[in-house]
Amino acid sequence: MIQVIKTFAMAAAVTAATLSAPVAMAAPDIKLGSLLDTSGNFDAYGKPMNMGLDLAIEEINASGGVLGRQVRKVGYDTQSDMAQYTRFAQQLTRQDKVDLVIGGILSASREAIRPLLHRARTTYFYTPLYEGGVCDRNAVLTGITPAQQAEVLVPYAMKAFKGKKAYILAADYNYGQYMARWFGKYLKDNGGSAVGVDFFPLDVADFNSTIKKIQQAKPDFVISALVGGAHLSFYRQWAAAGMKGKIPMASTTLGVGNEHQVLTAAEGDGILVAYNYSP
Repeated sequence: MIQVIKTFAMAAAVTAATLSAPVAMAAPDIKLGSLLDTSGNFDAYGKPMNMGLDLAIEEINASGGVLGRQVRKVGYDTQSDMAQYTRFAQQLTRQDKVDLVIGGILSASREAIRPLLHRARTTYFYTPLYEGGVCDRNAVLTGITPAQQAEVLVPYAMKAFKGKKAYILAADYNYGQYMARWFGKYLKDNGGSAVGVDFFPLDVADFNSTIKKIQQAKPDFVISALVGGAHLSFYRQWAAAGMKGKIPMASTTLGVGNEHQVLTAAEGDGILVAYNYSP
């Protein structure tokens, strides 16, 4: 995070210096816009991201800033609301006139603000894992893609769980829809198949009927791309139904929002995940 901010803050500083008249004055701060859910259904992701951003800015400024300029955050709590994302993105570019923006947690929030920032020619950073496929010269996406995550996780799960039949669960928005397709591809590429695929709106918290469907389908394992606080209920209900010891599970999302710290050991232990590592 520190290197990301330094690199693009430096670009913003150089651009500003090029455009400024040669008048002796104190260099203005580099304004970094932040759009993160520090409240609402996705605050489990937004709060640690916001703290990490604050820490990175603090360390950069303590070491002298970027090209002699301090970095100042202009941040807004998007409250897990897409309407707030578009509202604050416009405010950052039109009123606050920030030099760059870091933010967005879901792919849906990214796509709500990316076109606005593109039109405003404001450099945009999106750091979470995502479904791949975004091509925008104004946006920098640093998260892992299916080729780096699911392509590794699916065949490993098939080998570890000694099975080829998987049941796919995913959040019902672009990330979940695309990831389900990637899961299906990697299952097929490795001689497996999906015996069921279910999508869930982000506010769904009752999975009892889904658990019954999985029991009837009898997959060798379940692979989950569920997202957010409401979907956390699935893992609790799965364990309560006595399924955790019967059908193993893999996930591309569990743990991103510190779910492993919220779930009990009986609910969360043993679920297979694959993530990138940042020292």
